[in-house]
Amino acid sequence: MRKSSLRVLLRCALFVAVVVVARAQETSTLQIRVAETAGIRRGTYPTSTRIKFPRGRLPDARQTVLLLDGKPVQAQFGAESSYSDGSVEWLTLDFNPSVGPREEATYTLEYGPNARRGPASRGLEVSRVQDAIQIGNVQLGLDGFPLVTSLNIRQQDIGQGPNGFSVVDTTGTAHNVGGKESKVDIRKTGPLAVLVRYSGQIMIGGSSTVGYGTRVEIPNSKSWVKATTLVADPDRRIREIAFSVPLALGAQPWQWDFGTGSWTYGLLRNPTDVVTLTQSVGTAQTTKWEIKTGSADQPQLYEMTAGHRSTVAEGWGHIQDAREAVAFAVPDFGAEAGTYSFSIDGAGHLTVRWAPARPLGHLELTVYLHFVATPVAVGAVTSPVAMLNPLIVSFTNPK
Repeated sequence: MRKSSLRVLLRCALFVAVVVVARAQETSTLQIRVAETAGIRRGTYPTSTRIKFPRGRLPDARQTVLLLDGKPVQAQFGAESSYSDGSVEWLTLDFNPSVGPREEATYTLEYGPNARRGPASRGLEVSRVQDAIQIGNVQLGLDGFPLVTSLNIRQQDIGQGPNGFSVVDTTGTAHNVGGKESKVDIRKTGPLAVLVRYSGQIMIGGSSTVGYGTRVEIPNSKSWVKATTLVADPDRRIREIAFSVPLALGAQPWQWDFGTGSWTYGLLRNPTDVVTLTQSVGTAQTTKWEIKTGSADQPQLYEMTAGHRSTVAEGWGHIQDAREAVAFAVPDFGAEAGTYSFSIDGAGHLTVRWAPARPLGHLELTVYLHFVATPVAVGAVTSPVAMLNPLIVSFTNPK
């Protein structure tokens, strides 16, 4: 190679290096749009997103600030993953927008070494206490089952009984999703949002395993717990996935209600009572829901699909005593063919089930639990419908 050619290559390499360093040193901005699409006013609504950066573009997740109308607002940033040079690959952003029905808000992400400082955020703190993870007023088990071991906002809301996700295989055998072999990882540590992830394997029939990943998300601006589990089942040996939680309610009677295209409600008066909503999804002719209630050994049909009412229930409900209510909601309830159900018994056990119509390679179930004071209209601040319709975040990834 001639010396002149070598000099040209060296100059080009030096130029590229200078450009890369200069870009890493400059402060840049990114427009982030938040849209409300369900026609519901949102106040400090928990919102999360992920932003991918090119290598070297963002040296540190702390070199970020979120602006609204040019002013810094509370936000939580984290590096979900990084490149080999230490720069951020995927940046996580948690914030609490307030928008009106069908409105949009535009935020500005400012990033780089000279980005302004955002306001100090207060909220959730995470700590280890014996065999649990303490997140504000919520305790999670270290093994994923039991999952929510304690919740004390106005009163202790968690009792004794099945607690967490489970699956049922083709032989009818139930398996807990979690246990001593689970790996637990705290992915977000607050103060605006905490994310805890469990992962592991479930032995099926003594000869094969299925992998699982369970996420528990807790925001600082709402008193809810969002739990999701994903079970990978390549051999299609799982027939049902479920979530159970034992609620510690006060004296009976307890009022229950379900979203059924209108509003269905009733009472559990005795420890032996039970109410169950079952949603069947198939063809247009076979899709229907029904509610049975009464004593556990002889439940009676209470209400069902008929006339002009929707054939698919809305996937949410409440159970409440005189002081407190627990709202629960399941995204995509009735979205795929199969059988779904909510069940609440007189001992306070809430169980959500989904059995797909055909074997699937993976099963996923998400459940929201929102703990509020009564009356619900005053204490809830937000609604189950709002939980099921999060704000939409859009932007263009940095280049």
